[in-house]
Amino acid sequence: MEGTAPHDSVSYPSLLMWHWYFLAWAAGLWGARYFIPSLAALGSIVFFYVLTRHLARKLPEQSLSSPKKNVTQNVARLCILFVSFVLGLQIATATLAQRPFDISQPDSLPQFILNKKYVQVTGVVREVQTSPDRRIKFILTDASYTKDNVTTSITGDVVWTWANRKDAWNKQQKAANALKNGQEESSSAKQALITANPAIARLRPMVGETVSIRAKLLPIVGFRNKSSWNSGDYWQNRGVFWRIWTWGDKAIPTRSGDVSLPTLWREKMRFNVSQQLEDLVHTDAIEKLSSVLGATALGDALDVIPALLFGDKYNFPSKRYAQLSHASLSHSFALSGMHLAIVALSISFLFTLCVRRASVYELISRPKLFALGILPAAAVYVWIGGGSPSLVRAFIMLCCWCILLLFNRPRVFMDGLFWALAFMTIVNPLIVFDLRLHLSGLAIVAMIIALPMLTVVKSYLLPNKTTRFQRIKRAAFDTFFLSIAIQLVLLPVTVWNFNELSLWNVLNIIWLPLLGMFIMPILLFGLVAACMSMALPALVPFSETLFAIAATPVATLFAFLDDMDKAGFLTPVIMNRPHWVEIFAWYGCIISALVWWKIEGREIIPEIYNSLSDGAPTWETKLFTAAGLPLVGGDIEQRETEPPLMMRSIDEPNRNSGKSVSPSVRKENCNISRWASRMAFSCFILLLFIPDALHAYRIEHRTRLNVLDVGQGQSLLLTFPNNKRMLIDGGGFASRSFDVGRAIVVPCITRQHDSSLQWVMSTHPDTDHLRGLFHPVGYADVKGYFATDAIPRGWNKKQLRQALKRAGLKKSILKAGDVLTISEDLELEVLHPPKNSELEGNNKSLVLRLVKHNGTERRGLALLTGDIELKGIQELMDSKADLSAEVLILPHHGSASSYSPAFYDAVSPKVAVASCGFLNKFKFPSQDVINELHRKGIQTLVTAEKGEVELYLE
Repeated sequence: MEGTAPHDSVSYPSLLMWHWYFLAWAAGLWGARYFIPSLAALGSIVFFYVLTRHLARKLPEQSLSSPKKNVTQNVARLCILFVSFVLGLQIATATLAQRPFDISQPDSLPQFILNKKYVQVTGVVREVQTSPDRRIKFILTDASYTKDNVTTSITGDVVWTWANRKDAWNKQQKAANALKNGQEESSSAKQALITANPAIARLRPMVGETVSIRAKLLPIVGFRNKSSWNSGDYWQNRGVFWRIWTWGDKAIPTRSGDVSLPTLWREKMRFNVSQQLEDLVHTDAIEKLSSVLGATALGDALDVIPALLFGDKYNFPSKRYAQLSHASLSHSFALSGMHLAIVALSISFLFTLCVRRASVYELISRPKLFALGILPAAAVYVWIGGGSPSLVRAFIMLCCWCILLLFNRPRVFMDGLFWALAFMTIVNPLIVFDLRLHLSGLAIVAMIIALPMLTVVKSYLLPNKTTRFQRIKRAAFDTFFLSIAIQLVLLPVTVWNFNELSLWNVLNIIWLPLLGMFIMPILLFGLVAACMSMALPALVPFSETLFAIAATPVATLFAFLDDMDKAGFLTPVIMNRPHWVEIFAWYGCIISALVWWKIEGREIIPEIYNSLSDGAPTWETKLFTAAGLPLVGGDIEQRETEPPLMMRSIDEPNRNSGKSVSPSVRKENCNISRWASRMAFSCFILLLFIPDALHAYRIEHRTRLNVLDVGQGQSLLLTFPNNKRMLIDGGGFASRSFDVGRAIVVPCITRQHDSSLQWVMSTHPDTDHLRGLFHPVGYADVKGYFATDAIPRGWNKKQLRQALKRAGLKKSILKAGDVLTISEDLELEVLHPPKNSELEGNNKSLVLRLVKHNGTERRGLALLTGDIELKGIQELMDSKADLSAEVLILPHHGSASSYSPAFYDAVSPKVAVASCGFLNKFKFPSQDVINELHRKGIQTLVTAEKGEVELYLE
């Protein structure tokens, strides 16, 4: 009928009582690491439970007849909620294994660890993980080390990182050929080949194998910065406390033990596909495609095919992965529930084609038949994917959905999610800290929220026609709508963890259908052909052709992203990392909005629709009134004969005793619930802005110095009372695959703050001070870059030049005598190096002194010394400059080469800070330096022991 909405309500499923218990249980598990946020979550769970219980009283016959029994029942349930929370807290705390060493007392570790001596480490491979840029991680359990012919068991598991595996494979193969020819080989190569199964000599170590390797055994500590992700906690959740690292063919493991037949088959499949892809690069067809799409794009496309088939990212270039992340497409190249859904839909399509007899569906319904067919195919795909945690989680969810479907249970989608999460948290309580579970679970929650809305929105915007064009348009709209919904629900989690926001989510509309309907099916057919080619070599050209066809659209995508990157369109948007209160408030807003919509939202769509369709002059007023109803809007008139939908648990039967309910009682209950939901929504919105408001309007009269934990390196963040900030150095490692600036520095500078930096300074161009500046300079809001006249070399020079060009900055050279005015009473003095200094390297580092003055009196707050050593210190002291300061950042990380008691006397600090890595190979800080500072009564803080150091300069 004209003037009425096609759909006037959005229906959402209610929560069962055991769902509430599970939520309290999950909040308790979360409290093992984050106790205060878990208490806030428990309070919200109790509030929403009480609110929905009140809503469930729309037919309150039970409560009217026996109010005491109803109150007792609700109190008992609240007690069970609290018990579930405490039980979860206790179990997670007990499950969280404690470190077998004390970080604050590294001297308690065995001497061979302190001295970084090589030992023989042996363990059973529990899990294999591949990373971009040719890195593989093997998690070893039941591990032990052998030193001086004495074997000692290791408490906790060990993660072994093997970089550049291809060199090691080549060496093993050469050793095999040499032994065949009777040539002499090194003892290590002989041992590797004798103990390894000859049939798998070139295959990777597999799950179940026992490996032994000579390496340095070190504890895992991680980067301990406030409100930032810590790899030490990540590995602790998995029971891993130790690490070893090897490079290429420097150390080849000895391998023994039998692996399961499925594991061996899968590894042979992966190896055969990799070999065919390597051979494919040199074919004429690929060379012709390379001339069109570009050799780099096509080569990278072939390298990522194992990632799409097996989850193997070994050959995945990290640069390409970062590009995909900026384009919001990286999720499609990591095996997850989306890929499992593609397999499920493909199987459903095959069933539709193969099973056409109506008599079959008389015996079993179509959905149940599909469920029986999907599960075996999904299990095979999980095996092909190596049983990655993401695939296993998705498979458990799929199993729960299919089982509920087979047993005719309603609300399969949401109930199956709860069953899957309950099963996973019971088996492994610490999985609640797994980011991949957060992303996959919240994505499904987003779809549960969005699908009813999508149905209504499509009924308004898209005509219900069956033409091919309309079906394509509706499918594209579905993809776009769900992508936006998922991105909104995941927003605070992704921003907190990844610190960036991609604006190219729209690319998923084209890419995901292309991946699901074309690329993945062809790759799966190619995989089948490649497996058959091991017995029938004549099929090799056919499987290679399929791989080439599938790689073509991937290469086209990469070429397109290269063009976008060159044009500057893929520049990431660095976001303000939220406080946990803001994350909590964000999801509180979503839940309270849904509760409010459940109560009175059914009347809003007709109101807006009728206002728009009638063309009334006051439709704007009606629209804003409708949008503002959760906060200040008036009551929506409820029909007495049709009360609003209530969130009543299914486990509470609709007890209709035949007693009449007073309309005034019903209206009073509805009004209370309506205003409670509005108040909850309003409070969560206010809570969403409170942390930023407090931060923005908090008047800070002190300068804050944060010495970031960047491992073996140095990075200083100064925040001044006028809210201007200065970043001095950024840390850095020799590895190009780990960007300290992106992983550590930028997340630290955006903690409840935007990415603005008034000054970025490089004290000198050493890697451990410079490389962490590339990402902040290139992508943060930097106003000026300052350094000495020293020029970086090689790769560092190129990266710095690109970062400055991207930011539109030029290097400003500082020298002794320069002064930067920060505010009316704060200045930064440049004390070193002088303009004509003949010193080089570390001794030419910038030395900066932060000074507070009142016009006549000057007081040093902090002395920042870079990596100057004794020659630089002597030149600095000969300049007769005032060096006094309350805080001293020790020169050269506190090394013995900068040990100078006279210098400490000249500075006379209250606190000295050394920035260095835990058990670094240089043994910084020097014990002589520490002893001298203690003798002088100077408090000494070391980032290797304390993590990030935060000081307030009065």
